[in-house]
Amino acid sequence: MKNAYSFAHKQAARAKSGNVITLNMAKFSCLTAFLLLIFNLSKSQVPPLSTQGGKIVDAQGKVIQFRGVNWWGANGSLMPYGDSHKDGTDTHGMPFGLHLQRIEVMAEAIKDFGFNAVRLPFSNEMLHSQEPMEPAWVGPNYELAGKTPLQVLDRVIEILTEKELMVLLNNHSTTTHWCCGYDFNGLWYGRNGFWSQTTEDWIGDWEMLTRRYQNNPMVVGADLRNEVRPRRGRVLPLPVNPNWGRKNQRDWHRAATRAGDAIHRINPDWLIVVEGINARTLWLTRLQFPHLKPVKKHPIELKIPRKLVYEVHNYAFNWDRGNLLRRKKMVTYGQLDSLARRARYEENWGFVTRDSFPHQAPVILGELGCSGTSDDAGPYLRDLSGYLHENGLGFFWWTLEEDVDNPGSFGIMNPALDRINVDQDWRWDHLQKLFQE
Repeated sequence: MKNAYSFAHKQAARAKSGNVITLNMAKFSCLTAFLLLIFNLSKSQVPPLSTQGGKIVDAQGKVIQFRGVNWWGANGSLMPYGDSHKDGTDTHGMPFGLHLQRIEVMAEAIKDFGFNAVRLPFSNEMLHSQEPMEPAWVGPNYELAGKTPLQVLDRVIEILTEKELMVLLNNHSTTTHWCCGYDFNGLWYGRNGFWSQTTEDWIGDWEMLTRRYQNNPMVVGADLRNEVRPRRGRVLPLPVNPNWGRKNQRDWHRAATRAGDAIHRINPDWLIVVEGINARTLWLTRLQFPHLKPVKKHPIELKIPRKLVYEVHNYAFNWDRGNLLRRKKMVTYGQLDSLARRARYEENWGFVTRDSFPHQAPVILGELGCSGTSDDAGPYLRDLSGYLHENGLGFFWWTLEEDVDNPGSFGIMNPALDRINVDQDWRWDHLQKLFQE
């Protein structure tokens, strides 16, 4: 009987203990869920992001506007022709400024100023480079010495996202060169003397990056290709034009759709950001700038819905129309009057966001910018920032910095690269409205 009693007593004790453990685990789970809820509510955005009509929303349905900045450098600083680098600085395929300042300090400056996202341009060539970083190239980021450019990018992304900054990856170029002109990087594929690739290679690189960062929810999307435009021919320097919907090798609509679906097979949470056709030539000398107008007849249709975002770029120096044989009559956005400039925004890309458009989708400005010493950029920046603000469109300023201590730079950081100081010049008169909630 004693053994029977002892056994029964132990069983009862175990049951009671199990109940206590179950209860404690339930309490712990509730507490964990509560803390996660509080954590998420304290964040300004909760990934993954999706689209809702002409807006981008987070996982809680809150409308998200990108207030972003481009951090260039991993796309390359070498000019397309010759041996010179952008403003004399070789970035060695790393984001600019790592030779002067800690990544953490620059990321903190971005966050403190009020930005919520960073667009990170890269080249396909850089992704495959095995060149180890030398100590002089990484300066105070001494732990990056010996790393490859891609490993450096890993660390930059890790720190940015730890600061709760969203990251949009941007395939800026095929070769590791400064962009963008009449060069070998106009299309997403092609042969050249630096780094040649096929459409399949290009999609493969996106698949690799998707797997690499799929466990980091603050990497929110893929900006598939920068400023699609005529590519310079390899043998004869004649333009190879992109098209939208012709179902051939140069069809950007088809290539973008293939890449987006391939990315979503790995990570269905990512936004797929597609730029329109930035430029094309007609009869070699006449220039066309379609932007998003082809979307009217041939919208992108991904297999996973509510993940498509379109993108455009706009600078004061961008041509509105032009003929290379009549250069004196070529017109830039900076030369347009205010009424005409804002009309171009609407007819070239703003229409996509309207409720009346049957294929409505969000549009972001992936690049806009000017220097603090520009004499004629004021009206341009006033009108563009006003249009963005009035229509609730996200943006990424070009650029974080490109030439330290040069007032003519499009950059917005002080010489020490530890503080953003664009609020100290006239540009802030127009930009500050974009930072208002």
